[in-house]
Amino acid sequence: MNRLVLAQVHARDIAGPSGRARGAITALTLVLGPGIHTFLGAPEDGTLALFDVLAGARRPLKGKVTLAGSDPFSTAYMRGRIGALAPEPRLPPAPTVGAAIRLALAARGDGGASVDAALAPLGLAGLVDRRPGSLAFAEARAVELALALTTPAPLLILLHEPLADVAVPQIAVIPRRLHELADAGACVVAMTSSPADARALEGRILVLHRGFLAREVSGGGAGLALGEAEITAWVRDLPGEPGVRELAAALTRRPGVHRITWDDGARAGAPVRALDSESIAAAGPSRAGRAGPALVRVRGDSAEACAVALIDAAVEASVTLDAIAPTSPDLAAVRAATDTLLRMRAAAPRASIALTTTPFPAAVITTPPPPPSAPPAVDTEPDSEPRETLADPVLAPVFADADSDAGSSDEPPHE
Repeated sequence: MNRLVLAQVHARDIAGPSGRARGAITALTLVLGPGIHTFLGAPEDGTLALFDVLAGARRPLKGKVTLAGSDPFSTAYMRGRIGALAPEPRLPPAPTVGAAIRLALAARGDGGASVDAALAPLGLAGLVDRRPGSLAFAEARAVELALALTTPAPLLILLHEPLADVAVPQIAVIPRRLHELADAGACVVAMTSSPADARALEGRILVLHRGFLAREVSGGGAGLALGEAEITAWVRDLPGEPGVRELAAALTRRPGVHRITWDDGARAGAPVRALDSESIAAAGPSRAGRAGPALVRVRGDSAEACAVALIDAAVEASVTLDAIAPTSPDLAAVRAATDTLLRMRAAAPRASIALTTTPFPAAVITTPPPPPSAPPAVDTEPDSEPRETLADPVLAPVFADADSDAGSSDEPPHE
């Protein structure tokens, strides 16, 4: 069976200045099968360290990684069945992009494949005659993504930020292709620092927090952040017709709405409290010739209540809505929610804690395992078949201020 198994894995990356670590993972035990699994976190949370050990580029400091029963670090054949998109482009040196792709295809034992077959699905056929050195960063990553997604009989598709810094004309093609590969039996693992991208991949979301696997979120990312729900609506704002301001004014009269923010594309509107329609009306009629889309963001008791309020207000104001979608939290909000959940766990370690969030369903946290020890610099083999566990970053000694030992950095995370 195609399984990716991590058993008490400790690892550090070498992405910082002079080869120093930006982040690390500690005592990660996990079993992943076919499907889409997205690790959400910044490099300081250990995403780069995890990428390196899963790709077989580096051996873990401690523990073991196996893919279909083999170690990808020591098995070249296994690495040939891993389609990887690295943080930095690594196209082989060649006079043209087409020649570089032919070298890459030959290296993984797929020399008979067509260059066009690799590039065309992502709309990149126009790059075939370009020099690799002339490609922009996002173009080079797009070419490598095309190679990763055409890996023959892949066991693992491993992608760092698959929806960011990739010059793909139709970005929606990427999630569709990943789902096709997962349905065919591949284990798809993505790393991203964007909660919106994690939700867009529509798979299992695993939150990395300061080097530990802190929690798992499913169901389209509901529960990534705590607190009120927020819905964004894109408004068709045409000259001479009711638009975003009229919609915002109508929303103030809807129950269950706590906060409204509007943007007519020319300038952002200040946040407006419910029942404060006068400040919206004072802004004047909707403006044409704006620089961006007109939109309204609504916070309320639940996502359902916000959506109903938007639809009712649109009917009342005779406004056309082009789209409605839940607003994704940023990484800071996800980290704040994770810290809150973990501190509540630490406050009552002997009992299970059920946390009811609005608008998200209850999150259940069970009794934490003992804190792991600091990673040694030697390899050891696990004694038994691992089970998937969530390590506790609150109670572990490294949670407070041991980032310096794990090679933490003050550099901002790569978005």
